Amino acid sequence: MRHPQREIKDTAKVRELLKGCATLQLGLWDGDRPYVVTVDFGYADNAVFFHGALAGRKMDCIRANGLAAFTTVVESELIRAEDGCGYTTHYTSISGFGRAVVLEDPQAKAAALDVILAQHQGPTGGYPEEVLRKTAVVRIDVEELVGKVNPAYPGDPQI
Repeated sequence: MRHPQREIKDTAKVRELLKGCATLQLGLWDGDRPYVVTVDFGYADNAVFFHGALAGRKMDCIRANGLAAFTTVVESELIRAEDGCGYTTHYTSISGFGRAVVLEDPQAKAAALDVILAQHQGPTGGYPEEVLRKTAVVRIDVEELVGKVNPAYPGDPQI
């Protein structure tokens, strides 16, 4: 990180912030170029979970190599100024990297869907077998997780 003073060093705080987010931008590699897509997700036990269709570019990328990066913005505020050089953004963000694995076991899929729905304060459990069969559920085993905060001036509170 170019500005180490912006790193959120408390890993428990980074995980807590991630659990408060609704969507993340998922970066994958298709063998030729990067592919980025926004997904709903849940975070638990050092893993990110998301779901989607069984087929498509996202699943092709995951099945090809499993490399996954992600970022999410916890909060963001544009700070305006009289001239363009004074503009900045206050933000808190989380970025990570890991390996994506497609879950096949119906019980593992249901548990992952519970994590996702719990993060969104939704109802959990009771997934029909047919829904589990036709839904792709993916777990990213997080290998790296970094929180960053951008204070606009040295007096901003640090997280």
